[in-house]
Amino acid sequence: MQKKKILVITPVQHYPSYIEPIINPLSFLEEEYSIHPIDSLAKMQDIPNKEYYHYWEQELSKYLPHYDAFFGFSFGGIILQQCFSLFVNLNKPIVLFSTPTFADSTLTKKLGKVIALCKEGNMDDALFSLYKHVYYPHEIPSQEPHSFDPVLAAKRMIYGLTRVLETNSTFVLKENQVNHLHLIGERSHLVNKDNVAAPQQGILLSVPGAGMRMLRDNLPFCKRAILETLNSEAE
Repeated sequence: MQKKKILVITPVQHYPSYIEPIINPLSFLEEEYSIHPIDSLAKMQDIPNKEYYHYWEQELSKYLPHYDAFFGFSFGGIILQQCFSLFVNLNKPIVLFSTPTFADSTLTKKLGKVIALCKEGNMDDALFSLYKHVYYPHEIPSQEPHSFDPVLAAKRMIYGLTRVLETNSTFVLKENQVNHLHLIGERSHLVNKDNVAAPQQGILLSVPGAGMRMLRDNLPFCKRAILETLNSEAE
């Protein structure tokens, strides 16, 4: 039997392959689904938000006929939200993970610090400043050593995090009634109920005991919610 396909739009990453630790917990879906991540920073041009998200609408319209569900992590979720008009009246499951509707003062301050460190060329401190909040309430896990181009990494972080801070999806969510599941971490220091608007159509769940990486922090809760969403849309 041919597997169904899930398109995953990644969060802001300093290098593209860093997505693996994020999507690996989705392996429980692999019996029925194949998972296809795409880089949220595949296009980094200095253009207004309206043009930028129009580009993503064009890209996603190409993917729509070929994928059965769409997942977005953080900035990837923002991209999906901005393209909700494509999904109106479509029976395509959407799951958002840690996706801010807008940037409140706390998120602006924390991401602003990361951006400033990137502009100074201090990538080690920039990544630590970001990931200490991403992995909270846990310590930053040890990672396999990897090499990356610090100049390109800084460019990716600055571009992506600036887009996060400059994007407000409040109007888009009100104008486009699209059923979806949105998971946020109960203990997240970055994306929480202070900067996430409850959807008029859809489900917003606060994952108990979890930070930004809720799949890592509370997989049983997330697994149940994700499977319910995928199965309900399939009925």
